Amino acid sequence: MEHMEIVDMSTEEGRATVEEYDRDKAETVRFGQQLFAKIKRSSKYYNQNEWAEAEPKRWGGFPFKVRVDPTYGEYCIQGGPGGQYRLADVNLFVVEGGRELRIS
Repeated sequence: MEHMEIVDMSTEEGRATVEEYDRDKAETVRFGQQLFAKIKRSSKYYNQNEWAEAEPKRWGGFPFKVRVDPTYGEYCIQGGPGGQYRLADVNLFVVEGGRELRIS
């Protein structure tokens, strides 16, 4: 089901579409979403965005895939061309249906 699709719930097809949508969303809640990052312009690592753009397969795309690991202390953002970043160095995103949503 596409974003903002109108579904006729009086039909079997419409009810099946909504059920599938509900299952997909429940799975997202259960397993979470992939986090992505872009390095802020103010960061000394900003030029590494170019690396991720130039080699998206190597770095997990752009924005690039990351995970949060508090065991690394200040450099808790793991992934991307530099390997690890501080929260202060990156903007975090989720990507849904090709659309980026920045997490503030």
